[in-house]
Order: sequence, then C-alpha cells, then structure tokens
Amino acid sequence: MAGLKILPPLEPGDLLLLDGGMSTQLSRYVTGVDEDPLWTARSLVEHPDKVEQCHMDFINAGARIILTDSYQISEQGFKDHLSLDSKATRDVIVKSVQIARTAVTKCGRPDNYILVGGSIGPYGACQHDGSEYTGDYIRNGSVTKDDLVKWHRPRIEALSKAVVDFMAVETQPTWQEAIAILDCIAEVDPVVPVWVTFTVKNETSLANGESIKDAISHVMRHPLYSSGRIFALGVNCCSPKVITGALDSIRAVNRSLPLVVYPNSGEEWDGAERCWKGVPQVWDECVSDWLKRGTIIFGGCCRVDSDQVMQLRVS
Repeated sequence: MAGLKILPPLEPGDLLLLDGGMSTQLSRYVTGVDEDPLWTARSLVEHPDKVEQCHMDFINAGARIILTDSYQISEQGFKDHLSLDSKATRDVIVKSVQIARTAVTKCGRPDNYILVGGSIGPYGACQHDGSEYTGDYIRNGSVTKDDLVKWHRPRIEALSKAVVDFMAVETQPTWQEAIAILDCIAEVDPVVPVWVTFTVKNETSLANGESIKDAISHVMRHPLYSSGRIFALGVNCCSPKVITGALDSIRAVNRSLPLVVYPNSGEEWDGAERCWKGVPQVWDECVSDWLKRGTIIFGGCCRVDSDQVMQLRVS
C-alpha cells in the first residue's frame, strides 16, 4: 500500500484489523452520545480521557488501524453547540490525532505498528438528520461542490497539520462529495495517502441511488488516484448482507486496489428519532467472502464495539 509506513511490512496474505464504532464504544463511558448533535465529537472537548480509552480498547482488541474522532466535527457545529471559534475548532481536530497517538503509546505499541487515520465524514453527518445515508443535500442542489470544498477544508487542514498516517474519506453517500473532498486534500497536502469508502443501500447502488461502478470510475479519474495516493477503496456503515455484492461492483471496475470493509451491525439509523432500529446481523461468517475479493483491511462501524472486533480477530 503505497505511501503507508507500517512495521513490520505487510507480507502477501496479511490482513489489517480496523477498529469499530467510536459512538458505540464511547457509549460505555458517556451517556447520550447518539442523541447529541455533535455525536462523539463533543467528548473530545468534555471527555477526552474517554475517547482515549475507546482507542485503547480497540487497540487491545487487536486493531492495527484506528480512526480519529473527527468524523462529526465542523466549525458551524462547534460554534452552535460549544461556542468555539474557528481556531479552537481546528485545535480540537489536531487534538483528536494527539489523543489517538497517546493511546497507541499507552498500549505499548511500537512506532508505525498502529496506523492512525484521519476520519473525514460527509457533510450530512454534521446535520444530525441522517442525510449521510441519503445524500439529499447533493440531490436537491442545496449544497454545491464549492460549498463542500470550503466546508471540508478546515478539518482537512487540521488533520494534515497533525500528520495523520492517512486520511479516511468515509461513509460517502455520493461520488460528488467524495470528489470534492479529494480535490481539497490535493490542494492542502502534497503527500498524505487516502482511502475512499462509500455507504451503500444495496449491491449496486450508493446510499443516494447512484451506481457504485460509476462512483469508483469517478474516483479512478481523480489525480490522487493516478498519482498512487489512493491506496484502498471500499464500503462502510452499511448492512453486512449487501457488502459482498457491493465489492463485486467495485471489482467490476477496479481489480487492483486493496479493499477496505467496515459494516455496521445491520441495524438502521432513524434520523428523525435519532436511534438505531432493527436486529443486529451475524456477519463474521461473511468475512471469508470479503477476503476472497481482495479485502485486506476490515473492521466495524456503528454498533460494533471492541468485543466484536476481538471476535473478528479470532475468527
């Protein structure tokens, strides 16, 4: 995986275990996480020790990759709900990386054994209305590409300043926003590696109904892809039952890049009532199908805690 410094170097057939859902793990230590308009991001300010503990839980469960708690940070959100200005918000984003690095150190892991990825969630996540699973703000034209580049820039600049190992462009419901984020990364940071994962509603479609194949094609036409800085593609925060087919859709367009997979539990988020509904699915038995398609990074997303990550490691 070009650009990534991981020790010891990966050998053919090696796998990297990713962490699980920060919100699920954090709910062990902090109440009201899912109802909070800032979601897990508030705890970076009010409970940083609990965020650190979550990272440590996942590392001790076997994760070789952890993502920063920056998924739902925005300047507007921190202004509205924490009365923080732009500089203070950027400082919190930098702090999210420092907390992750401290967790690695406290777990006694050597340099470059654990990768720290900078989480870049979609615009919809910070609206706290479930629109990261629909991309309606793109479909109805209320947010333009220029708007998205401007909105994502502060977080990307802060993650770059803090020197993450890579940037995780994740839970993208549309290819348009993914491309806007990639444009911004290209402008801000000349070297950082990137992975891109989409959230999907079925085996062939992104969350907003666009074709998975078309989305991957758009990513492959981006300069970051041609320069080799996009090191993995995949899907996350979607039902486990659609992932194998979604990976087949990716492989129909791209047969070379490693795949990254981190589904949620199979439950669905109700943006109106702000809660998870449905029944968790047993999905560790699906892992072999994902590995056969070239997945070398896998873990969990929402409703997947450190105990389940440990089970994945064992399985």
